[in-house]
Parts: sequence; structure tokens; C-alpha cells
Amino acid sequence: MFAASPGAHMRAIIFAVMLSLAACVQREGPTRPEAGDNACARTATHRLIWSDPADADVVSASSAGPSCAQAVITLVVRNSAGDPLWTFANTYRDLRTGGVAPVGMSPPEVSLEQMEKFLASMANLTQLRASQLPDWPATGPGPADPTRPLHYTTAFHRDAYLGLRASDRPLICYAAAAEATQCLVMDPASNAPAALIAFGP
Repeated sequence: MFAASPGAHMRAIIFAVMLSLAACVQREGPTRPEAGDNACARTATHRLIWSDPADADVVSASSAGPSCAQAVITLVVRNSAGDPLWTFANTYRDLRTGGVAPVGMSPPEVSLEQMEKFLASMANLTQLRASQLPDWPATGPGPADPTRPLHYTTAFHRDAYLGLRASDRPLICYAAAAEATQCLVMDPASNAPAALIAFGP
């Protein structure tokens, strides 16, 4: 009878450990939805005239997640050729109520029908003209509308903002959070979308 070599003995030990670990994994089983599960895959689309006055853009709002309450919402605006012009993503909860559920509390269930209704609303963007945006007073830190007590922010300098406002270019606005709206304009300098203004309480 031949004695086993040290290498063969070590391989046997490693094999036994691997079998033991595999058995533990099998006994434990999944307790939560896998990251790849997508029980809330839904999409709504809407056509509108924005980037090209002669042809419509397509807005798609999609949901993905192991449940609709845990879904991530993605908004995509494409031109008539299918080129993506703008993308935005946020969680369903932040778009509806803001933040995450308190520790130990599960978020309310969201049905597929509720999600489909939400996506249809999300894809149907609000359309405005730049002239409808608030003025930027000469002595103010930013745009302001005395008739609407909202907080307005823009990344543009005052002259550029007022120039775009005076151009009366078309805007599209979407919900960026539960109480926040962001409006996009096709910037004539770059011929690309730009976030012109955001506002909320």
C-alpha cells in the first residue's frame, strides 16, 4: 500500500472544505430577491416637439426593480433618429415621497397598475417657453418670482440666463424629486440639452 503524497492530501482537504461550503449555501437559500430580479419592468413613452421643430422627440420612462416599491425610474429623451439627448434616474420612492423608508419599516406596496400610471405621467413632460420663467432681478442672487414662493436655481450666469429667457426657446420640465422640477432647454451655443432652471419649495 502506497502512502498518499502531501500534495494529494492537501487537495483532499480543499475538496472537503469546498463541499462543506456548498452544502451551507444550499441550506441557507435565498431570503431576498436577487439583484437581477426585475418584477417591475415597465415602460411608458410619449412624443413631443422640442429639439427639432420639424420632428418629434420620444420620451421614455422606465421602471426596474425586484418590486415596484423598490424600483429605479429612468427617464430618457431621444430625438427622431433615436439619439439619446438626456437621461435621468432616481428611485420611485424619492420621486413620490422623498428619502428612504425608516429603519424597520417596509415601504408601502406599489402595484404594476400604479407604476404604469406613474410612468405615463412621468413621460408626459410639461412643456413651457423660456419667456415663462421668472426674471432675474439686477440685485438678486438668482431668478425670483414674487407671485410664486418657490426656490429657483440655475447653473447659468445672469446674462446667459436672461438671454435664453428672452429667446423664448421651448422647454421641457420633469419631476427630479418629490418636490423638485427641472427644466431643460436646447442650448443654441452647443446644440445640446442643458438644465436651465430647477425649482421647488
